[in-house]
Amino acid sequence: MKKIAYILLLFVVIVNSAMAQKFTASASKTKVAVGETFQVTFSLNANGANFKMPALNEFDVYSGPNQSTSMSFVNGAMSQSITLSYIIAAKKEGKLTIPPASVTVNGASVQSNSIAIEVVKGGASNQQNQNNNGQQQNPTAPSSVDIGDNLFVKTSVNKTKVYQGEQVTVTHKVYTRYQLRGFQDIKFPDYTGFWSQDLPSNNQQIQVSSENIDGVVFNVAELKKTYLFPQRSGKLQIEPMKVEVVVRKQSNRKPRDVFEQFFGGGYEDATYSVKSKPITIDVTPLPDANKPAGFAGAVGDYSFKAEVNKDKVKANDAINLTVTINGKGNIKLIDPLKVNFPEDFETYDAKTKENITTGATGVSGSKTFDYLVIPRHEGDYAIDHIDFSYFDPEKKQYITLPSPEFKIHVDKGKDGDGGANIFNPRNKEDVKVLGNDIRYIKTNNIQLLPKENYFFGSGLFYLGLIMPFVLFFAFIFVRRKRIEQNKDVVAVKSRKATKMAKKQLLVAEKHLKSNNKELFYVEIFKALYGYLSNKLNIPTANLNKETITDSLKIKNVSETTIQQLLSTLDNCEFAHYAPSAVSGDLKNIYDNTVQLITKIEDEIK
Repeated sequence: MKKIAYILLLFVVIVNSAMAQKFTASASKTKVAVGETFQVTFSLNANGANFKMPALNEFDVYSGPNQSTSMSFVNGAMSQSITLSYIIAAKKEGKLTIPPASVTVNGASVQSNSIAIEVVKGGASNQQNQNNNGQQQNPTAPSSVDIGDNLFVKTSVNKTKVYQGEQVTVTHKVYTRYQLRGFQDIKFPDYTGFWSQDLPSNNQQIQVSSENIDGVVFNVAELKKTYLFPQRSGKLQIEPMKVEVVVRKQSNRKPRDVFEQFFGGGYEDATYSVKSKPITIDVTPLPDANKPAGFAGAVGDYSFKAEVNKDKVKANDAINLTVTINGKGNIKLIDPLKVNFPEDFETYDAKTKENITTGATGVSGSKTFDYLVIPRHEGDYAIDHIDFSYFDPEKKQYITLPSPEFKIHVDKGKDGDGGANIFNPRNKEDVKVLGNDIRYIKTNNIQLLPKENYFFGSGLFYLGLIMPFVLFFAFIFVRRKRIEQNKDVVAVKSRKATKMAKKQLLVAEKHLKSNNKELFYVEIFKALYGYLSNKLNIPTANLNKETITDSLKIKNVSETTIQQLLSTLDNCEFAHYAPSAVSGDLKNIYDNTVQLITKIEDEIK
């Protein structure tokens, strides 16, 4: 009976040992095309060491080994399974064989089964299949290969010779055959000489794809794509991009446990600092031949439209001229177009609206300029056609898009809206000299001098002789002093700023007394703008809220005063659009304006 029990126990041990030493090989495909990648997996359900990969002379190995392990507990007993996979592709047609691999288990060498692979002629889809298979893997390159052959960063451009202002697409990518773990301390170039716009990313994580370079599959991570627009001609250089890449690679140290023994060693994370090569962009200046007179630097492909909201108005009513530019290129750099308005039109700075997007093909969208103008006198006027010119780098020529001429009919405004606030040369009249009255005989008492008392030789006579010389030298002295003072035009305008503003405020005071709100706000606005133009030495045409704010801050004017000034200007502008909606005591507004000018004058000093 005991003998039978020993035989049964020996049988169980042999069976368990045989089960523990199960070492198999399998392939994801057994029929493939030449160059098509597929996966080969070796599985062992026991502890092993000294794994030896079979000779794959008839195959290209793109990645591997890639490790995975699994463990399970049944009735207190632990079992484990370890797999090792490779991504390979056949080099030629025919019936090929993947030889067995071997591994040492409990001191004995165990071999896997061989795999028969049928290889047919390659098709057009092989490259796509190869990219898809490679993208699913996390290959780990052999540690014995030089790092530069397995990990590098590349900056690429879609073109290296462009016109000034033409779009250049720049892409920064990391190529590696190692398993990517992450990035740190990324330093992109400054793009000196270019205006840049980054392509926004919809994903928080960097996407990794596969790319075949000279028969070697790399994992590729695109770090950033940027659109550049050169701002000057010549040879501009894109500096190298620097990045520290963290990868997982095979370690040469001694295995620490049974899991590492299976692969003949362990794996570790390593950090490498790599940088791309600089790229030189040859920027050709825009041609001078046939350059339009109104060209302002727009480069790309655009369309253009201009329109007015009404062509018949009353004097002192507002008109809006809207100019819209659509297209692709350096549209963000386009400034408001110059429009020749009639002299009797009061004009304001154009308001700009942008609807610009950065997509896969570049920077595109629309830019709208809204011009507010107010005709002050009745009559028929014309706004000259507006020309928008741009350079098309594809056609290598300038293109000019004209708008139609706009006819504006202005009727007489309300009573009192005679436009006295703007000088009209048509109202001039010649001065007429009517004549001179007869001079009357003097009838009042006259002073008589003694006969011997002559003017000649008297003290008054000599004083009269000296006085012309004294007055002449005094005039020369004062004149030179005045010339020295007037050399500083900025200082002269600054000194006269307050005086000019007070004159303008006198006109506003007249409208205050007649309770004419609209013209009152017009004069307040002109007084403030005229004062700021003279005080800050900025032409009225270049004045806007941004330049006013920046200039006053430079002169150490307080933030409270600046905000009070901007609020007053906003109220004045609002009065042009809706005079009836303007509220507030005009006397308080007048006094506040006077105090505001005085406060600015004191703070600038």
